[in-house]
Amino acid sequence: MTRTVPAFLDLQVNGHGGVDLLSATTTDEIRTLGRSLWSQGVQGYLPTLITGPIERTLEVMKLIEEVRRSGGDDEAEIIGIHLEGPFLSPEKPGTHPLDFLTLPTPDLMGKYLAAGTLAMVTLAPELPGALDAIKFLNQMGVVVSLGHSNATKEQAHAGFDAGAKTVTHIWNAMNKDRNSGIGAAALEREDVVISMIVDGVHLDDELVKYTIARAKDRFIVTNDAIVAAGLGDGTFPFGSFDITVANGRASRSDGTLSGGVASLKDSLARMLGLGIDFDSAIAAMTSTPANLIGRPELGVLGLGQRTTEV
Repeated sequence: MTRTVPAFLDLQVNGHGGVDLLSATTTDEIRTLGRSLWSQGVQGYLPTLITGPIERTLEVMKLIEEVRRSGGDDEAEIIGIHLEGPFLSPEKPGTHPLDFLTLPTPDLMGKYLAAGTLAMVTLAPELPGALDAIKFLNQMGVVVSLGHSNATKEQAHAGFDAGAKTVTHIWNAMNKDRNSGIGAAALEREDVVISMIVDGVHLDDELVKYTIARAKDRFIVTNDAIVAAGLGDGTFPFGSFDITVANGRASRSDGTLSGGVASLKDSLARMLGLGIDFDSAIAAMTSTPANLIGRPELGVLGLGQRTTEV
């Protein structure tokens, strides 16, 4: 049976439909990405920039901001920018290049805030200066997400106490021990929203069910989409390197997992197949991310609101 639901929100989109955000040089490329997302039922998103040269990041942020101010009806709305770095742990970089990781400083954060509408920042709470950065960004209305981190559970709790509200792709690029680290801390707290990738590649089905059972009304699903999303297998640019997609898995030449290529409708079908409640699964792609990012009107059905069929 086909059902009408609010169109989706994705808070972590590195690229889509052949466009890699960190490599973008024109507003047309960003609009192409927005149209590709809209074709898959996504009404709003956070363009997400992985760690790269600071000047390149600032240039792309300005392009994104230009598009955000003049979005079209056939594009997913740019809600704001998500910086997934450069304030990450060199012990858990994932696919982020180590050369560009750095510590959070007021000067650098000021440059990012001036370049565009900053909505979310992923950082590692154990870094020197991270707790002060979390407090500052929180005061500026930026959602802070803990991720790409080797933090202990105690360090993670300190980050949440400082104002971090969510976790970036739980269990990926962090300690996978269920009793320690960011994942364990986040599942203990009712005030923390859990972001996770449900594509059969990043997490196994048992871990997905374990996590949702402990965060039933406070989890969101993202694709962590990259340039190849919607295109199938092949080799594509991603930031300062190339990734190869084969059989639904995107990886760097050294085998490091490098983002996702599935759709949110794929993730929905996967969750339903695991026995996840339909309303909880839909909320994870609509109302829960909308509330987290401060746009609750986007996550509900209503007159004039964008919808999709599932």
